[in-house]
Amino acid sequence: MGKNNTVLKNIFFALLGLALVVLGIIGHRHGANTEKAVDAMYYLLIGIGCGVFGHFTGNIIRYFSTKDNEALRRQIEIEKNDERNIAIAEKAKSKAYDLMIYLFAAMLIMFSLMGADKVQIVIIVAVCLSIQLYGLYWRATFEKEM
Repeated sequence: MGKNNTVLKNIFFALLGLALVVLGIIGHRHGANTEKAVDAMYYLLIGIGCGVFGHFTGNIIRYFSTKDNEALRRQIEIEKNDERNIAIAEKAKSKAYDLMIYLFAAMLIMFSLMGADKVQIVIIVAVCLSIQLYGLYWRATFEKEM
């Protein structure tokens, strides 16, 4: 019964994500609004819908592909919790984070040279600083633990 409820929940959220995508597309195509905020809302619906649909559809596919194969399900669980695989994933995230720092800086310089609106540049700077502060917080937390 528990597995069945999980599958039903995944199907419900996958359909909800699909509905958000469709709603965003219909709203964008038939909306007579010229306001940027309303137009951005349609794109936001499409983006959130794609994320929700993809995540929960992946859960459904994983469930049905491993439903009759207990050994495969156990093997996937072991690999997911394997310390080596976790270390590899964390190192890959670390490398991506390092690249993101340089890409944000390049984007900031590029927008500044293009004469972008100051509000947009301040928002990018705020995002960059929040990411850096978040990383600093976790570094301090991990240094206390280890």
